[in-house]
Amino acid sequence: MVALFVLLTFVLIISINLIVTKVREKKISVFEETTEPSSYAVFTKESIYVPQGLYYSKGHTWLNFTEDGKLKLGIDDFLNKVLKPRKVNVLHSEGARVKKGEPIFEIFTNHNKVKIYSPIDGVILSLNKNVLENPSLIRENPYRENWFVEIEPADVKGYIPSFKIGKEVVSWMKDEVNRFKDLLAQFSPKPSLVGATLYDGGNIVEGVAKLLDDESLSKFEEEFLKLS
Repeated sequence: MVALFVLLTFVLIISINLIVTKVREKKISVFEETTEPSSYAVFTKESIYVPQGLYYSKGHTWLNFTEDGKLKLGIDDFLNKVLKPRKVNVLHSEGARVKKGEPIFEIFTNHNKVKIYSPIDGVILSLNKNVLENPSLIRENPYRENWFVEIEPADVKGYIPSFKIGKEVVSWMKDEVNRFKDLLAQFSPKPSLVGATLYDGGNIVEGVAKLLDDESLSKFEEEFLKLS
């Protein structure tokens, strides 16, 4: 009788172990499936949001001029989707003077960061602390009220010809997405960097910058963000 009890106990333990093993295997399988590129949010040139009535700089910042001649500055949706900002660090305090082409703030995406350059000379009047302390607002919508800094420009008329506005912004943004695809293809053939159909003209993973190494990110900054 005792031997039978021991045997049944042993069988029960083996059965429990088999069930636990099956559950673990299922969890691991599900986890691996969710790391496939197709499970990431992706974007295309058609999904970049470009509001009308704003000026756009070559360095992927937007500018909105107020009635009193001041301007508010933020990042466009192309840069928002590439970076998916986790933290923003403004490099100048209120009252500081900035020059065109000078780094004005840094955007962090996990451990990586890129510099964003001022498209204009002027004096920083105020910082949008609500947005700077809550980058999720930028990730939801990088425009209008989600500006980073307010600037009093030194020479508005002199800079306006260098900005893009209206229909030309749409075609320029599409060209930028295509150019970025070409740059990604140079960095790595890893499918984790892109949507599954990138090489057929398809999608790019949102927040792809966090997957790039420092050298690749530096090249992106050089080719897409610097103004000179």
